[in-house]
Amino acid sequence: MATWSRVAVLNLYRALLREGRSLRYTDREFYYSFIKQEFRKNQHLTGEEEKVKQLEKGRYFLENKLGGLV
Repeated sequence: MATWSRVAVLNLYRALLREGRSLRYTDREFYYSFIKQEFRKNQHLTGEEEKVKQLEKGRYFLENKLGGLV
């Protein structure tokens, strides 16, 4: 299980944005707005379990080549 921290969230955010540079089949602006929207939607989470779950979801998305978008 991953540990939630502000640094981990920022690193994930940067990695997702960096990975978006290599998109071929999806519009980059749509992808960037989707990532920003997801992070803003979850910025007010208070429970530790909720935060860890969303962090793992983001890492899974990144490790699996953005869910097949690349």
